[in-house]
Amino acid sequence: MLLSIEPKEIYKSITQHKLRNALTGFGIAWGIFIMMLMMGFGDSFQQGVFKLFSSFAENTIVVWGGESTMPYKGVMDNKTIVFDQDILRQFKTAFDEIEYISLQANSPQSMQMTYNDNKNKGSLIGVEADFFRIRKQKIKAGRLFISKDFKEDGAVCIIPERVEELLFKRKSKVIGEYINIGDNYFKVIGVTKDNPNINFGDRNSVVIPFSSYQTLFNANTSNSFIISLYKDVDGSKFMKRFEAFMSRLYRVNPDDKEAFYTFSMSEQVKEFQSLFTGIRIFIWFVGFCILLTGIISVGNIMYVNINERTREIGIRKAIGATPRNILEMVLAESVVLTSIAGFVGIFFGYIVIFIIQIVIASMVEDNMFLGNVGVNFPVILTSLSILILAGVVAGILPALKASRIRPVIALNQEN
Repeated sequence: MLLSIEPKEIYKSITQHKLRNALTGFGIAWGIFIMMLMMGFGDSFQQGVFKLFSSFAENTIVVWGGESTMPYKGVMDNKTIVFDQDILRQFKTAFDEIEYISLQANSPQSMQMTYNDNKNKGSLIGVEADFFRIRKQKIKAGRLFISKDFKEDGAVCIIPERVEELLFKRKSKVIGEYINIGDNYFKVIGVTKDNPNINFGDRNSVVIPFSSYQTLFNANTSNSFIISLYKDVDGSKFMKRFEAFMSRLYRVNPDDKEAFYTFSMSEQVKEFQSLFTGIRIFIWFVGFCILLTGIISVGNIMYVNINERTREIGIRKAIGATPRNILEMVLAESVVLTSIAGFVGIFFGYIVIFIIQIVIASMVEDNMFLGNVGVNFPVILTSLSILILAGVVAGILPALKASRIRPVIALNQEN
C-alpha cells in the first residue's frame, strides 16, 4: 500500500531536486488554476444569460405583425397585420395552452415627458391586465397595475428607474406625482427597477393601461402582443399550430415569413442550454489537455529520477526490498508531487476567484452581463480525483521500470 512508504523518504526524494520538481509541478498547478477560472467564468456567464430570461414568464412568446408578401388563394393584397382585443380573445378561446395574453402597443413616435422643468423623451407602451403576469418586473416603489386601473378612466402610469432619475432627479417620493406626456397628465403609481442586461426599450418607456393608450392615440390596435403558456406546454409544437391558426384567421399564405414574427423564450433557453453544454465540454477538454501536458512532464521527470537513482534502488533490493516496495515508492512520489501541485493551483484559483467576487460585488448591482463568479466545488472534487489518477498514470511506467531493475546490475553502475 502507498501508506507503507515513509513520508520522510518521499519528502527527501522530492526536495532533492527542488527547482526541477517545482517547474514540473507548475504545469499541473497551472492546469487546475486555468480550469477553475474557466469553469467559474463559464458558470457566471451562464447565470448572467439566464438572468435575462428571469424578466419573463418561463414559457413566453412575443408576436409581431408584419406585412403579407405572398398571395393567398391567388389573391395578393399586401395587408398589414395588426392585433386588437377581440383577436386576442379569439386566441385565448381557441388555445387552452395560453395562460396569459396581452397586447403591447408602442407609441408611434417618441413622446415628450416633463415634470416641472425636467424633460425626457421616451415611448409609451399600452398593455392589458395580464402584461405584468408575463413580464416579471421588480418594483422599486409603488405597485403594478390592478384590475381597476383598466376599468376606470383615470390616467395612471408605471415608470422605469431611469425615467424616475431623469424627471424627478433627487425627489424622494414620486408615487402619486403627475407627469405630462404629450399634453396629457398621468399619475405615477409605480417605479420598476431597471435591468440593464436586457433591452426591449424598457429603460426609457412608460407603461400605461391599453384603455388610456386607446384614448391618447385614438387607436384600437397594436402591432405586437405577448403570450405566456402553461409550464408543461411544448412551445415549438404550440407555435406550429398557432401560426397556422393566425394564417387562416388573417387569410395570409402559411409560407409567408414576413406576415408574422415570433420570439419564443423557451426555444431561446433550450438553445443557450445547448450552447453552455458545449462550452462546458470545451472547458473540460482544454483543462484536460493542459493537465495531460503536466502529467507527461511528471512522467518524464520520474524517468529521470529513476535513472539517477538506479544504484539506490539496487541497494534497496539488495537489503530486502521487493519489486512491489519499489513500485509503491515511485508511485507514492508521483502522486504526492502531482497532488501538491494540484492543491497549489486550487489554492491560487480560489484566491483569484474570491478577489473577482469582491470586485464584482463592489460594482453597481446588475451592471454586468455576469452572474456570481464562484468556486465550483464539484469541479474541485473531480479535479482532485483526476490529480490522484494523474499521479498514478504519470508514475506507473517509471515505477514498473524501477521495480524490474536487477540489483547486481544496479550496484555495478557508477554514480
